[in-house]
Order: sequence, then C-alpha cells, then structure tokens
Amino acid sequence: MDTVGAEVILSIKDVSKSFPGVRALNKVSIDIRRGIVHGIVGENGAGKSTLMKILSGVYQKDSGTVVFDGLTIEHTTPHESMKSGLAIIYQELNLVNTMSVGENVFLGRFKEMKGMRGTHAKAREILDSIGCKVSTTKLVSSLSVSEKQMVEIAKALSFKSKLIIMDEPSSSLTGEEMTLLVKIIHQLKEQGISIIYISHKLDEIFEFCDIVSVMRDGHVIDTKPVVDFTRNELITKMVGRTIENEYPERPQSVGKTLMEVRSINTHKLHDVSFTLNKGEILGFVGLVGAGRTEIVRALFGADKVRGHQVLIEGKPITIRNPRDAKNAGFGFIPEDRKLQGLVLPFSVEANISMASIQRFSKFGFIRKSLEKGIGGRQVQALSIKTPSTKVAVGNLSGGNQQKCIVGRWLEISPSIFIMDEPTKGIDVGAKYEIYILMKEIAEQGGAIILISSELPEVLNMSNRVLTIFEGRITGEFNPQLTQADTIMSAALGIVGGCA
Repeated sequence: MDTVGAEVILSIKDVSKSFPGVRALNKVSIDIRRGIVHGIVGENGAGKSTLMKILSGVYQKDSGTVVFDGLTIEHTTPHESMKSGLAIIYQELNLVNTMSVGENVFLGRFKEMKGMRGTHAKAREILDSIGCKVSTTKLVSSLSVSEKQMVEIAKALSFKSKLIIMDEPSSSLTGEEMTLLVKIIHQLKEQGISIIYISHKLDEIFEFCDIVSVMRDGHVIDTKPVVDFTRNELITKMVGRTIENEYPERPQSVGKTLMEVRSINTHKLHDVSFTLNKGEILGFVGLVGAGRTEIVRALFGADKVRGHQVLIEGKPITIRNPRDAKNAGFGFIPEDRKLQGLVLPFSVEANISMASIQRFSKFGFIRKSLEKGIGGRQVQALSIKTPSTKVAVGNLSGGNQQKCIVGRWLEISPSIFIMDEPTKGIDVGAKYEIYILMKEIAEQGGAIILISSELPEVLNMSNRVLTIFEGRITGEFNPQLTQADTIMSAALGIVGGCA
C-alpha cells in the first residue's frame, strides 16, 4: 500500500492539553492513514497516553481539532468513541473477569444481540474472523494475556472499528503470544482497519509499523515512513531533548561501598546484582515494565525473593518484610504516592509520623502531642506548605504531598533512601526542592537509589546509572561521560556494557 498517498482516516491538528502545572500536549498534529499501522514512540511522559485518551474520549482537549472519518469530533465519551469506530486497547486490559468472553465482547448490548444466544453467536463469528478459537462461554478470568487481548480486539471489531489504538500491547506477552498478535495486526490491516501502535520496543516498531511519529515533551518531533528511520536516529529523537529545568550540582561525596546486593531472582527479575556507595545517588534507567520497581520492592521486602543476599557495610542482613527493611536503615518513596505512600484522609502529621509510630504509641494508644511535634518539625524543615499539620494530606499539592513522605523517612534518618518516581506529577519549583533534598541526603552520608521515567532527571542527578531491560541489568554508566542515546540503547536491550 502507498502509505503516503492513502486516505487520511484521522486528522489531529494543533491539539493541546494542560493539567495543573503540566502542559501535556502542545499543538500536536498527526495524520493517520487508512489501513496502515502508525507507530507512536517516545519516552514515558512524552504525551502519548494523554493524546490517546483525548481521542478515546477519556480527556477533553483544550484546543485544536480532531477529524475522524470525515467528522469533526468536539466532545465525546469512551462509549461514543467506540460507536463511531475508534477503539482503544489499554495496556491494563479493560475486561470483566467474572463474565464470559461473549458477554465481554457485547457488554451492555445484550438487548441488541437479542439475548445471550445471539450474543454468543455473534461473538463467535467475530472471534473466528481473527483466528481466535477460545470458547465464548469461557470466563475471562481463566484466559491467558494474549487471549484477553484477542477478546479486546473482538470487542473493538464488534463496534465495526475503523481505527484501533493499541497501547503497549506486547508488554506481558510471551514470544509465541506475540507471534499471534502480529498475525492479527496484519489481518486487521488487510481489512482496511488502521492501527495506532504505541510501544517502547523498537524491534516491533521496525517490524510491522508503516509510519512512525516521535513524541517528546508534548510535541511531535518527527513523522515519516519507518523505512526512512535508522534505529540510532529514532533513539536520538526520543531522548535528545534540551534540558529545560535547572538541576543542582550532583553530589561529590561518594565514598566506600555501603550495600552489596547479590542475585535477586523473582518471577520478573533475573540474577540482579549491584553495589551502592555511601554519599551516592544511583540511578535506575528502564522502560515501564523493565523491572526497576520490582528490584526496589524486592530489596524493601515488599515482594518475595529467591536466594538473594544483601550486605550492609559487609555484614549480611535478612529482610523478610518492610518492617525489617525499615529497621535495617531503608526508607522508601513508592512509585504512586497516593495509592502506596499516603493515607489521603489522614492528617499531614499522621502521615509524616507513620514510620516513627513506635516512638509515641504504647498498647495501641497514640500520644498526639508527640505526633504533632514530629509533623511540625518536618513541615518546618522541608517548608511544606500547609495551613496546619491537622489538614488532610490529600488537600495538599503533589509536591507537598511528596515532601510529607520524604519527611516521614528523614525523621528516622535512613542510611539508604529508595526514591521511585520522586518528582512524578509535581511542578518545576517543587522538583528543584526535591533535588536539593536528595543532594543534602547524599552529602550527609546517606545513599539514594533513584528511579525516574524522566531520563534527564536521572542523568543530571545520579553519580552512576544502571540500565534495566526485561528484569536484567544491561549496563553500568557514568552519566557525566556517556551520551544519552547510549544509555537509552542499553535500556532498550540493544547494547550493554560499561562506560
């Protein structure tokens, strides 16, 4: 097919979208042509998901135009988007596990299908058209990941979709399951159905995408046929941003080895070993699902681990659960502060004092004066903006919420501080304050493991960087001496080594 001359099915022109403190999309323009696979690549936070949620009706754009199949789309909902022929299959599949395959395909439309017999008959017809042999009466909970994806595709086709968005469809697939997905994509393409394919895996992009758009910082950097890209060019366009935010000078206080980790193995991790030095910020670079968070959760005792060993200053320690980790001198800012780090209805002082509760409670009774003292001390030390320590932490801004978690751990002076996405969703000013705190922790002899989806953040704050791909460490780098595209290549599993 002539991918350049093919008819445009979806035209996105100058679409912008902002959230408080974040401009997620800035005048994005992309044309999607009929019957082709259009890849969209970019770092985490580039704006890909925001754009897809606008197209599917989850978000409303602030400005710009979207024309789908000749009709201008102003305000839509996910259901209306599906009915118009534009479907999205999220990385986290949107199925009801307690219902059958057929019921999921036609969820909410049983009357249109004239009852369950018609529902299952029509579902069988659609599943057969994509080569999926799973029974329509089988519960979704019993399906494999690839089978669930087939059900999602069947659901999209049941709306007579003309365009299907696939967001990281291969993230949980085995090699055999991926082969089946590729076959389905080619079948859909032959039927004239367009596909927007979002993936961090460049091998997939080069294998079956016709056109590729590169997004970075809410902009479209380039769009052209995949054959006109080289692998290195694509990586460079993904990561070659100009760093807009200022960073403090990285710590110059690196000392002797503080921790040695030997052979972490889980269902996701494979023989992960590394060291962490006193006064060091050690950055983990990897894409979503690479295993970054799994490594630190295993270290902190939150996940089960097989046969690993952790040594602090040369002495073996045993960490069976987060309490053991805290007692061993670990602090942990989790990836999702609202779901994993804070109790949003609780007060600022209650959230800050959680790690210290044994100091001011006895027989289940809390000494509120001591709790207030701890909260007040950290609010003052970290300049947390709150009317009172009695205010619910959920009412604070993202940056101040993050400071509350930092304050919780600073109160017990951890020697090893794990920070998973510490600046996620916070504004530029709050980011810089977090960076200053990180530097101070390191300069006072602590050590930090930093995980961030923002590559410039890791490169500018870390003394040393480890790259992680598919549960393995693929490289170790000095970020001051190594190009960003070299580090990104290792994180994509393309090259490994040290620099």
